[in-house]
Amino acid sequence: MPMPGIEFTTPPGESSALSSRADVAMFTGLVARRDGPPSPELRERLQDNGWTEEGVFKWPEGRLDALLGIPVPVYSWAEFDALYDWQSRPVEPGSAKTVPCPLGLAVRQFFRQGGAKAYIVRTGDPLPLAEPERDEADFLAERLAAISRTGVSDGDDHIPILPGFDGRGNPADPLDPPTWLGAAAIFAVPDAAMLLMPDLIDLCAGAPEVAPPIEQPLGMEENFRPCAPPAPTLEPEERIARPEYRAPRLDADGFRRWSSAMAYAVNLLSRPKGPAHRRDVILIGAMPLPSAKLAPENAGPHRPLELLADGDLGKRIDGGAPAAILDEHVLGSRHVQLGYPWLSTPEGRNLPEGLQSPDGALAGMVARKSLSAGAFRSAAGQVFHGSVGLFPKLSGSEIAGGDPAIASDPAARKRWDWMGERLCLLGPKNGEIRLISDATLAHELSWRIGGISRLMGIILRASRYLGDDLMFEPSGPGLWNRLRISMEMLLDKLWGLGAFSGASRSEAFTVRCDRGTMTQSDIDAGRVICEIGFAPAFPVDRIIVSLALLDAPQKLAEAA
Repeated sequence: MPMPGIEFTTPPGESSALSSRADVAMFTGLVARRDGPPSPELRERLQDNGWTEEGVFKWPEGRLDALLGIPVPVYSWAEFDALYDWQSRPVEPGSAKTVPCPLGLAVRQFFRQGGAKAYIVRTGDPLPLAEPERDEADFLAERLAAISRTGVSDGDDHIPILPGFDGRGNPADPLDPPTWLGAAAIFAVPDAAMLLMPDLIDLCAGAPEVAPPIEQPLGMEENFRPCAPPAPTLEPEERIARPEYRAPRLDADGFRRWSSAMAYAVNLLSRPKGPAHRRDVILIGAMPLPSAKLAPENAGPHRPLELLADGDLGKRIDGGAPAAILDEHVLGSRHVQLGYPWLSTPEGRNLPEGLQSPDGALAGMVARKSLSAGAFRSAAGQVFHGSVGLFPKLSGSEIAGGDPAIASDPAARKRWDWMGERLCLLGPKNGEIRLISDATLAHELSWRIGGISRLMGIILRASRYLGDDLMFEPSGPGLWNRLRISMEMLLDKLWGLGAFSGASRSEAFTVRCDRGTMTQSDIDAGRVICEIGFAPAFPVDRIIVSLALLDAPQKLAEAA
């Protein structure tokens, strides 16, 4: 039993990035600032990192005071709550009634589920939930402008979440820091391993649907009695009235906008322009709910795989014909994880339908597993911390159901055989809400395990740091040997932690850095190429046990 008293601890300060971590998340989106300038300590830290007019990012002074577009590190929910007014999203323009914004709820779930560090990139104040008097086309245009604006000036109070998306504005250049707006700030955060854009579904949905009236059950026959005198000190509890709108739902056009924006973000992370890319980052999102126009109420929300496989809902990043969202030219990538179903929590009880997206909770569970057992471990089995309800409530048969084409086409196994092979599912297990699956949207079977994608991210981040230390060394056998030894030491440590299979180092991984991995033109140009190979440790996804029921009396007689 601990000794009674008060214990003071000092929160961790800013430190150099740890390449072996995969728990740090970056949240990008709309959230209001609390009144007052940033603290002198935070301001000095941001200025030292180059977020000034004279610094590498050429950031205007007004943006620094508003924390606009700047990746601000926070180590706890209390730090985030002190900086950002996350509950001030107006329901309608000029209305005093407000609801929490998606980014604030996602960050809250991230820290509640076990996250230890996050970066917040504020792109502006949240937009009103609905504008009944406004034309629907203008309403949608304003939402899309929040994703990507055509022009950004120093005095603007909003910047794009995805600069250059859909041909609006200038795209971010990985080699030009002043262009790193919105999600592109990930280039300035080397230790971030996850990217979240919680506003994306809401911005792509357009005007919210009006919720149907709730059917009132027939009550008992009225029987009035004299009222008791009111208690002098007893006050009635405040009633929470939800807005008369539904949670954001996407129709066919909404799915195309959302899939196109997500695919643009994946392309931003893996843009092949020199060494400045972030292929080590996982894009964490949520599987959107379909609108009644797209899927009937009796079938739509329970069949997300059919929506992902619909050949008309995915917009290719290369501008080709529409394809399935799971297509490798859309979101069929190891860099994407989608959480499902949606959550109902006490913090979001006054949201439309009381629902919030599960992306923040998914990132927090992944962070918790990464910190406790290693990022390469599957996060499946993690218990959800806190009170929660799920929508839709999936039965075991719905979770186990996969692609209907599997029954007639064995080659369909290359796509999926159950819902959790492509989505990160939350559901009841052993009397608790747990993360049932930890999967990516990868087209290849071997990359669908979330832990393997995070393992590759660890190796890529570590390789970047090793390369930074050796960047100015003269290329030759001495440098090649030092790089090979450094990579072997890293992989040997991961092997010792259980990240690789194999009884020996030679079975677990290989490293080569010599004239066999480089051409003479590579050597003349100063390029050093190191090739590694490894055998990741695959988690056991499913065990099938066949039981035979025998005729017990007959077997007992034979035994006698």
